Amino acid sequence: MENQFLEKDEMREIIDEFIVEAGELTEKAIQDVIVIENNPDEEMINGIFRAVHTVKGTSSFLGFNALSTLAHRAEDVLGMVRKGIMVPDHVVADALLEALDLIKTLLEEIKESGAEQSDTASTIEKLEVLKAPDKTNPGEVREEPSAVEPVEAHDVPKEPEAAQVGMEPEKVVVCDAAATANQVKNPPNKQKTQPHKEENTIRIEVKKLDELMNLAGELVLGKNRLILLNNMVKKSDAATNALDNLADITNYIEVVTNELQLSVMRARLVPISKLFNKVPRLARDLSAEFGKEIGLTMEGEETELDRSLIEALHDPLVHIIRNSVDHGVETPEERERNGKQKAGTLSLKAYNEGNNVIIEVFDDGKGICVEEVKKKAREKGLVGDAELAALPAREAMNLVFAAGLSTAKKVSNVSGRGVGMDVVKTNVEKMNGQVSIDSEEGKWTKLTMRLPLTLAIMRALIVRVLDDLYAIPLNTVTELVKLEQGQMKSVDKKDVLVLRDKVIPVVDLASVFTGEPQADADKYVVICNIGEKTIGIKTRGVEGQEEVVIKPLGEYLGNVKGIGGATIRGDGKAILILDMSALVGHTSFQNAYRKIA
Repeated sequence: MENQFLEKDEMREIIDEFIVEAGELTEKAIQDVIVIENNPDEEMINGIFRAVHTVKGTSSFLGFNALSTLAHRAEDVLGMVRKGIMVPDHVVADALLEALDLIKTLLEEIKESGAEQSDTASTIEKLEVLKAPDKTNPGEVREEPSAVEPVEAHDVPKEPEAAQVGMEPEKVVVCDAAATANQVKNPPNKQKTQPHKEENTIRIEVKKLDELMNLAGELVLGKNRLILLNNMVKKSDAATNALDNLADITNYIEVVTNELQLSVMRARLVPISKLFNKVPRLARDLSAEFGKEIGLTMEGEETELDRSLIEALHDPLVHIIRNSVDHGVETPEERERNGKQKAGTLSLKAYNEGNNVIIEVFDDGKGICVEEVKKKAREKGLVGDAELAALPAREAMNLVFAAGLSTAKKVSNVSGRGVGMDVVKTNVEKMNGQVSIDSEEGKWTKLTMRLPLTLAIMRALIVRVLDDLYAIPLNTVTELVKLEQGQMKSVDKKDVLVLRDKVIPVVDLASVFTGEPQADADKYVVICNIGEKTIGIKTRGVEGQEEVVIKPLGEYLGNVKGIGGATIRGDGKAILILDMSALVGHTSFQNAYRKIA
C-alpha cells in the first residue's frame, strides 16, 4: 500500500532526504559490521546502533512500518551487543548484514514506487532467534557487561547526532588487528568535550553540477578563441594600444577560466573510498562461499576521482575482486602445502600520477600461468601458433582480457564462463583509461588501471592528417618523431617505424577513415602508449597542444569506431578526438602488431 505522505507534495522533499540519509547511514553500518566481526570496537558498535536507531525512528514517523519494524529488531540485537550480552561473531554479523541489506532494498523500493514490497518476515525471525535466551550460546555471552550506558529505544540520542550525517567516515583497515586492539584497549578520553565542527559539506544535484561543468567548458572554448585572435593580431602590422589591451584581457580571461575550470572539477571529485568501502563486504562473502581466508588491506582511500568515473568503476572492480578470490588466492590447505601463510592477501591501492589516478589490485595467490593462457587462446582461435610463439610473456598475460577466454578449471557462480575480464577492459577504455596485468606464476598477480581525473576536459595534441585536424589525448603521447630517410619499413604490406632498434607499427588514419593511404609527404609520427602496446600515428604536421572540451558526437552519428568525441577549436571549427584504444583494436593494425611484436 502506497504511503499516505507521498500524496502530499510538501512531504516529498522530506521523504527524499530521508532515503538519501538512511542509505548513507546503512552503507556505513554495513562497512562497520564487517570490522566488528573480527575486532569488536566500542565506538564503532555505538555508531552502528545510532545509525539503525535513526532509520527506525524516522521511518516510523513517515509511516513506513515494515522498515521501522525491521530496523527495530536489528536495533534490539545491537543493543545486546552494546551491553556485552552478545558477542558480534559471524552468526550475529550474518544476521545484521542480512537486515541491513534488506533495509537498503526497502529504501530503494520506497524511492522507486513509494511502497515497501519485500517480505521481511524471515529476516526478522533470524533476529528474534538471536535474542531468545534459550537460543543463546553460553560461550558467546560475556561475564561482565560493557561500561557503556544503554540507550533506550524511545530515546533520541542528542550528543551523537552530528556523527550521523556529514562527519568524515572512519578509515577502514581490514586485518589490522593490532591497531584495532589498541583502540579497544586504550579508548579516547570521553571526559574531554570535542569542539563543535561546522558543517563543511553540502548536497548538490548532479544535474546542477553538470550544467556548471558545461558552462565551464564553453568558457574554455571562448578562451581558446580569444587566445587565437590575440595571436592573429600580434602577427599583423597594427601595433597599437588596442593590441596591448587585448593581450591583457586575454591573459586575464585565461587565468579566470582556468580557476573556474579547476573549481568545478574539484566540486565533482569524490574520494575513492566511496568505491573501496564496498570491497570488505564483497571479499567477506566470497571468502565464505569458497572457504578461503583472506586478509584485505586498502591504501589511498583519500585519492579523489570524478564521481562519474567512480560509478563506472564499480562493475570492473567487482569483476576483479571476484577473480582474485575465486581462482587467484588458493585455499588454506593449498597455501600451506606451497609454503605460504594460511591466509591470503588481497590489497587495493590508489594514488595520483600526474593528471591520472592509478588503481592497483594485488593478490598473493597462484598467479597466471602464461602457457595455460596461450593454450586457451589457441583453443579459442584468438591467436595463431606462430603469433603465440613470438608473443612476449607480458603480452600473453594480457590475453586474459580477450572475450571468451577463461583459465578457470571449473565454472562457478562467480567466474569461469569467459566473461568478466573483457568487461573490465571495455569499461575502463570507455573512460579513456588503460588496464594491464602482471603476474609471477605461483606467487602473485597485480592488475593496474590508469584513469584520467575527469572525462569532461583534457589536454590533447592537435595533428594534421591530409587536410583535416585530429586531437590525440596527451596522456597517451610519449614522443614526436620527425621522419628521416629509411625509417619507415613495410611488414606484410603494413607500415612500421624503426626507432632505436625497436619496430613500432604505424596507423595510417587516412587509410582507416577514408580507405585511401596518405601520400609520402607525411613528416611526423606521433608515438603513443596504450597499455602494453606502442603505436605510431602518421601525421602531415603538428599544430601544438590544446586544452579541449570533449563533446559527444550525438545521436545522429552515434558511435564511430576510432573516434572518442569532438571538440571546437578557437577558430570555431570542430575537430575529432581519437579513441586510441579502438585504433589499437583495429583489425589490420592488430594483425601487423602481432607479426612484429
